[in-house]
Amino acid sequence: MAGGFLVLVLLVVLMPRVAWQQDPYALLPCYDPWSPPDPDTRVKDHTLFAYQDAFYLVTMVETTKPGGQGGQNESDERDSKMLAGARTEDFCTWEYLGVVLSLGDTGEADEAALWAPYVVQESETTYLFYTGVNRHLSQSIMLATSTDPGDPQNWVRRGVVFRPHHDGMIYAGTESWSDARDPMVLSYQGRYYLYYTGRDVDGGIVGVAMAETLDGPWQDLGAVLRTPHDIMPESPFVVEAHGFFYLFYNAAHIGERWQWGPSPFGPWQPPPTEEETGWAYDFLFTGVTWLASYVIGDGQRIGFAPVSWDTSCTPPRPLAPQEVAQKVFLPMIVRE
Repeated sequence: MAGGFLVLVLLVVLMPRVAWQQDPYALLPCYDPWSPPDPDTRVKDHTLFAYQDAFYLVTMVETTKPGGQGGQNESDERDSKMLAGARTEDFCTWEYLGVVLSLGDTGEADEAALWAPYVVQESETTYLFYTGVNRHLSQSIMLATSTDPGDPQNWVRRGVVFRPHHDGMIYAGTESWSDARDPMVLSYQGRYYLYYTGRDVDGGIVGVAMAETLDGPWQDLGAVLRTPHDIMPESPFVVEAHGFFYLFYNAAHIGERWQWGPSPFGPWQPPPTEEETGWAYDFLFTGVTWLASYVIGDGQRIGFAPVSWDTSCTPPRPLAPQEVAQKVFLPMIVRE
């Protein structure tokens, strides 16, 4: 969900027409982090995508308040009252676009908080999936669309598009906490698959729903990953690379994890050694390589770095630059 740890997006799109596209490691002028303009806010779950000649970022923005360790202000995902946007052409200079979405009206599914955005670009339409949270902390997967993501006023709310409904699903409804968060959408063999964090009779799951179009309707296919001891697998992200599929997620109370499999539905297998964990929030495929974005510190900035793969083993391992591994802090949301 909101605030889960890991995620990757298989987002194969037409990338901006910039010179470094053929060799981003060598030619991208810089990978400068982006910071929200208000120092009293923090960022968390976000999505990175490309549109025409620029890269765009949409992120949760939380307001901080006193009470953190060492006298520092702290934030809470329940204080995420908006999704904000920014864009860059070169990862050197960022333009803040302002609020993309704010809270819904009283009684709406997103009246209390907005979590975990994920963008899919299709033709001339930008699809923004996100988690809406109501006053009872019931969660729903919601959608907004735009024909010009550079204009924050261009977004149109489409409402709730998905709530879990497969056999054995535990989803109490809209009057109490109900798990349905962290959407990520994958296009595969002519259909769309929406991954989400949820809960069923066996505990925490990564579930998946299928649709013929991005507008839905979405058919809940059930769990593709179950975690032991009721550990919630948050912020799922599926990537295809080097002939394998990788599922990245945050195991609540444990940390970032990844597993691999022969298909986007598994069966998933853990990496050979326990210390090999996932490490990013969001990935974007540039047409040549993967670019990762990640939270720095406790949400002051979002950083960016190219991804490398260790192809000396099977399956190839995703590797984080050492400086990234030292700076990443990926907060999560845990049911109370």
